[in-house]
Amino acid sequence: MENILSKKPLVTICFLAYNCEKFLAKSINPLLKQTYSNFEFIISNNQSTDGTEKLIHSLQKKHSNIIYRKNISQVKTEEFYDVANKDFALKSNKFYDICLDHCNGFVQSNLAKGEYIIFCHQDDIYHEDIIEKEAEFLTNNPKVMAVFTLGNIINENDKIIGQYNLPKELSEKNIYNFQEVFTAVMKYGNSFLVAPTFMVRKEIFDKLGLFEAYGQFGGSGDLEMWLRILEKYSVGILHENLIDFRISGRGKQYNTLRTEKSDFFDVMDYFLIDKQYIKKINKKNLRQYNYQKNADDTLRSMNFLIKGNMQESKKLINTSFSWDFFITSAEDINIFKIKILILKVVLFLGINLGLGKYLGKILYKLL
Repeated sequence: MENILSKKPLVTICFLAYNCEKFLAKSINPLLKQTYSNFEFIISNNQSTDGTEKLIHSLQKKHSNIIYRKNISQVKTEEFYDVANKDFALKSNKFYDICLDHCNGFVQSNLAKGEYIIFCHQDDIYHEDIIEKEAEFLTNNPKVMAVFTLGNIINENDKIIGQYNLPKELSEKNIYNFQEVFTAVMKYGNSFLVAPTFMVRKEIFDKLGLFEAYGQFGGSGDLEMWLRILEKYSVGILHENLIDFRISGRGKQYNTLRTEKSDFFDVMDYFLIDKQYIKKINKKNLRQYNYQKNADDTLRSMNFLIKGNMQESKKLINTSFSWDFFITSAEDINIFKIKILILKVVLFLGINLGLGKYLGKILYKLL
């Protein structure tokens, strides 16, 4: 490996911190202990009100390669939380926009000097060889512009409760083009491109522009960037779990009781309709994508019901029944499809039989 990387490119680790005192050391320490030595570490603290800043300064005293900058973005994260809610539920998905804005800030401010850049989450745990393996991959594959890895899913107690799996259609190789990834995303959603493992060549931002933040794609602006890259270049996915992704935490509760349409579909419809990729998609793939929309409507109907909005819940569930849904449910049957099917039937019968109020209470307790 040393021969391959005898001239190791500089990697910039861009780290956004906001009120993350509880998990900060767990996330930062493995990044500082990386087996890859040629990196710089930049932390942007977005107006934290807990002990985050104090902890960062204590780490900075021990590690001279930490560069600390306060507020690369002037937008305050707390503005997008319902602070009266003890669970800090998001008012909107704007937290993700703030994250993307910070990613842009690292690039625009010229702070990031690395040839490769990785944007790290504040509460995830990175394996100590992730930088080395991703940097090696980009160095060995000069035509590949970005690389991801797979990962474990952990809870707030660091217990592994799941993992990100690569679609079987992509399992035979590790370098992909637009059509391969886009088709897989249509079928499986944005479920295998693990955002905080994204390492990219810095030059891509000069060629293709920055992340789209505070715009039409909301919390899925990162997916739009990845597909934008794939339109012209290849990306890689390492078939290794090199991150422990914490499923809880601020910013990650967006989907909890979400009643608005997922931003994911805004991105996909933009490429399908506005950019006319729908002309290259076969009927089966399109049916699989429409199934995802239908499944999302089912979950939104449940959330409306739990929140007591019977009218919107009934409207969504009654309009979501279609032959395509049941046909696609039977294709490549899996546990998720079975759960959605059961939920859809329960909601339809419960609401239309006048039992919606009681069903909503039961679902709330189950959740």
